[in-house]
This record gives sequence, structure tokens and C-alpha cells, in this order.
Amino acid sequence: MSDIHFPLSERMTPSGNVVVAGPLPDLPIGRALVPARAYTGGAEFALEQDRIFSAGWVWAGYAHWVAEPGAVHPITIGGKPLLIVRGDDDQVRVFHNSCRHRGMALTEEPLVVTRRIQCAYHCWSFDLDGKLSTAPYYGRERRAKVDPAIAERLGLLTVASHVWAGMVFVDLSATDTDPQACADDFAHHLEPILTRWAHIDFDRIHLAGERRYDVDANWKLVVENFLDFYHLPFVHPQVGPVTASLDVDDVALHPDIMGGTYPHGAVGKADKTDRALPWLGDVPADRLEHQDIFCVFPNALLFLEADWFQVIGFHPFAPDRTIEHMAVFVDSTAAGAEYAPAHQQLTEVLWEVNDQDMPMLHRLQIGRSSPAADATNLVSHWDQITALFQHRVARKAGYR
Repeated sequence: MSDIHFPLSERMTPSGNVVVAGPLPDLPIGRALVPARAYTGGAEFALEQDRIFSAGWVWAGYAHWVAEPGAVHPITIGGKPLLIVRGDDDQVRVFHNSCRHRGMALTEEPLVVTRRIQCAYHCWSFDLDGKLSTAPYYGRERRAKVDPAIAERLGLLTVASHVWAGMVFVDLSATDTDPQACADDFAHHLEPILTRWAHIDFDRIHLAGERRYDVDANWKLVVENFLDFYHLPFVHPQVGPVTASLDVDDVALHPDIMGGTYPHGAVGKADKTDRALPWLGDVPADRLEHQDIFCVFPNALLFLEADWFQVIGFHPFAPDRTIEHMAVFVDSTAAGAEYAPAHQQLTEVLWEVNDQDMPMLHRLQIGRSSPAADATNLVSHWDQITALFQHRVARKAGYR
């Protein structure tokens, strides 16, 4: 499978919208870019956990999951148990969820602790910055204390992490976990979207609603459905007339940042709230009508309008099971009770759209067990962005 070099060339549709020059030829090739076994096989699932989810920046969770100092939230990334922790200094850190004595997971449920995280096996306690604080009877004596030099060596192992736009990202492959080094590397990796959204003040976002979805489909289908603009008028008629659904431009910013934009989506589709919400920052006039839809590879699905921001972050748990965590954010000036009805209207519309996708994902997963799934054909007019995603998966996982 050949490399794809950015920036990609583009062509215009008769209606004036942009289609990128992705990996799809105009004539069908009769062969799927990603083999069907990659959606159903246990070996392939394990391979992707290692080569994709453990090999670069991935979405791990939300900062509001650890809203107060002492909050601890367990997650699993790439098959590895981790802890998101907010320290007494209000900093969010991520650690391997493994006691440095016998490797026992410190917790399987979210909790809030006072000063320390304690292992239930031998009561070793760790400060919120990961440092080993106490290890009772370490020297086989009642009052024995751990030598500071030993304690320094036995802190929780830190994972490279960074918080952006209310989300926590981790990189399990990074060896440098210094916060500034992580921030610099993250900014370099996501520079195209950080620049595109520089007008948004993500420090101002306020959670309007969150919902969890247990999806009986492979994680790649979740992404592919999100990037599939073709299905909107057939599955989501409430988003507006067909003319609005057709008015979409492909946008490929980077091998790991792909999606599209509706140039007039904020006005071309049905209104989501009766009361207008405040803008998310100083939004330029030429961006007020835009709807941006991006996948930050592999597992952050982002939807931005001038006045609200939606995230679908997910964790793959099995070849046919994915847990989505969908959150909707508005500007902090809309946090008051007077905007509560607008929050409810907005989130109910967005929940409904995601609900409508659930039976589609179920059937897409069933179809991957058919031999015909290896002969599916994405079409060049609609599916170049989906093909770019599949190409990225195939390259990183080694599928041919």
C-alpha cells in the first residue's frame, strides 16, 4: 500500500464543494482497503491495541472525570490499565494502574481520595503525584519506614499525557513524561487543528451533557460512520434538507487529522436550540456558519460549531464492542440556569443523532462476517476521507 503525501490535491464537485484526492480510484477495485477479519478477529484486535493504541497520542478520557483534587479515574488504553489523577496542585496526571510492589491494580472504580492512593493488598500508599509515601512494615518491623532513596525508585510509573479542550490524551510509547515535553510533542502532532481552531478559547468550555454508549461494533466502524457524510440524508433526516447534507467539503489536515466541514452547516441545517448560545471565544465572521467534523486518529471524534463543541471519545474493548463517551460543551458564560433549556435541547438533538447510528453500526458489524465484506467498494465521490482513515489503519497495523 503506497504512502500518501500531504497536502493532498483537491477537485471541485459541480456544486462547488471540495473532494480530496485520496486513495480511491474512480473505478471500483472490488477489494476492501482493510480486510474484514480486522473487524472481527481477536488476533487483529490485539495487534491494533499494540500498534495503534499503544504507539502514539490517543484520547484517554475527559478532564472533568477528575474534577477535584484527589479524584482518581481508572481507564484502559491499548489493553493497559491506567489511572487519571488530579493532584493537590490541580494538575492532571496519568499513571500505570499497578502498585510497585506486586502489580495489583489500585482501583477499578472512580474514587476521590484524601492526599494518597492506597493499594488494598499491603497498604502501600502513593501521593497524588505518584511518589511512594508509605509502605507499612517495609523493614519487617512495626515502625520501619522506607528509605527515601528506595521510595524515590518505587513511585507509580508515569504515562506521557496532555490535557486539551477538556480531553486527556496519552502516549504509551513516549519515554519522556515531563509535562512540558509532552505539551510540546502534542502541540507539534496536532498543530494543523490547533491552528485551525486557534479562535476557540477551550479554557472557557462548560459541560452541557454527557452520555455513555455501549456499541456492539468494531471501533473502526465507529470512526468510519462518523466520517461518512453520504448517510446523513438517509439516516438523519432531521439535520436538514438534502441540499444541506450535500454541502460538505473534505478536509485532510494531516495523516492523523481528517474529516470535513459544512461551509454553511450552522444555518443550512435545522436549529438545535430556541435560544442562541454564546460563541466559544472570538469567532471570526467567516467561521460563524461553519461546522467542522474531524477524527483525531485513532479515537477522538470532534464536532465544532461557533457556539458548541461535541466529542465522541471511545475505548475499544473487543473486536465487536466499543464504549463511547459522548460529551457536549458550551461556553462558560452559558453555564447559568437561564441556559438550561437550551442545553437540554442541544444535547437531546445530538443524542438522537447518535442513537440513530446504533442500529447502522450493529448491521455493519454483522456484515463484516460475510465473505462479501472483503469485496466492498468505497466510492471516490464520497469516501476519500473514510479511505484515508482506512489507509492509516492498514499502514499502522500492517494489513495488506
